[in-house]
Amino acid sequence: MPEVISPNSGLPAGAWSPTPEAEITARLASLPRGLAILADAKERRQRLESLAKVIAAEKDEFASLIVAEVGKTPAEAADEFDYAISFITFAAQSADTLESLSERRGERVIKAVPAGPALLITPFNDPLAGITRKIAPALACGCPAIVKPSSLAHLTAAKLFACIDKAGLGDVLGLANHTDRAVLDRLIRDPVFRVLSFTGSTATGTALATAAAGSLKRLVLELGGNNPFLVIDGADVPQAAADAVARKLRAAGQACSAQNRIYVVDSLHAAFRDALFARLSQVTYGASDSGVVMGPVRTLQAVEALRALAAESGRSGAVHSFGTPRSAEAACAFPPTVVENDTALRSHEAFGPLMSVTSVPDRASAFAIAAGETQALACYVYGDPRPEEIAMLRFGSVGINTTRIQGPDVPTGGFGTAGIGREGGRWGLEEFITTVNQRWAKAE
Repeated sequence: MPEVISPNSGLPAGAWSPTPEAEITARLASLPRGLAILADAKERRQRLESLAKVIAAEKDEFASLIVAEVGKTPAEAADEFDYAISFITFAAQSADTLESLSERRGERVIKAVPAGPALLITPFNDPLAGITRKIAPALACGCPAIVKPSSLAHLTAAKLFACIDKAGLGDVLGLANHTDRAVLDRLIRDPVFRVLSFTGSTATGTALATAAAGSLKRLVLELGGNNPFLVIDGADVPQAAADAVARKLRAAGQACSAQNRIYVVDSLHAAFRDALFARLSQVTYGASDSGVVMGPVRTLQAVEALRALAAESGRSGAVHSFGTPRSAEAACAFPPTVVENDTALRSHEAFGPLMSVTSVPDRASAFAIAAGETQALACYVYGDPRPEEIAMLRFGSVGINTTRIQGPDVPTGGFGTAGIGREGGRWGLEEFITTVNQRWAKAE
């Protein structure tokens, strides 16, 4: 069986079995039947509540898997577990959304109905929550689904689907745990799927959208984000620096919503730089199960990509590495790193603990740079912005003096090449819903 290599030790963390193609074929054939199974709101709610209960009993095992498989720290793994459960709980509370959105107008009935079976392709950086945030709204809206997990998160996905089977949802949720490109291409093109939801890079999302175009699937794509962090007049500099470090180093910078570039007005630049560097100097990094602040990135290829991007940035600005490696330094460790010019990072997302800090003349310059971003997923503003300045920012999420922008009840997604559609809240539910217009005229 194929092995999963841990970014902590560089050694196998476990093995996984590819889903047999015969099983995938059977799952595809059963999807229309799943629509009937999920037709009743009470049934949908009970199934979601049952799933939450089964998963909740396995918290310790899930946390251990997340640490070993993707290199999150134990605290980050515990937070992810709670976050994953929150999507299921919210969806259970929203299981009557189809009924609440339907309405009668005399002879006419407007019915909200499931958009149809869904193909859900999930990321490695949230190996558990990345799946539950997709399956929960799909089930709440009556859409059976097949999940294709990341090739870097097989173990967590397999554990989750053991829970799904135990909770009795195996008849409406299937797993396609596979790395064969031909298998994925077959799924993408299959017309039985009416919704394709994917979280990952812009390049991959664009390719998947092209492949899915032949069957006109609805697309929900949360893609990469080249996220700016603005520090302007009125900012609490120590708080801005603390939040910038916490946001960037969570999951070793491998979060779509982590900032990539920091722009600081000239008058605050020196103070912010000093505060940022002081915070980063206190960071410990290495194997995520060795008591460090920051764990490793997921693969050696990611380490090499970050090194190359830092080197390219170093041609136009100083590069500073921070933190103290622990004796149990991870196989895929990369230190917190800051470049003092955004030349390379302005056009490249750094999916790791690498960011730039750039001085700008004034707040107008900072907002102009942010407003010009085309990979516009998230933006953070620290200071005292004016409403008209915030209105310039066409990002899916904007944090003003905070980086806590996500939750199961709010929408996330992007503009431009950062994606299509939304996840979370009623907006995420609506991605799995369409309508039927019925008029019941009396027989003549």
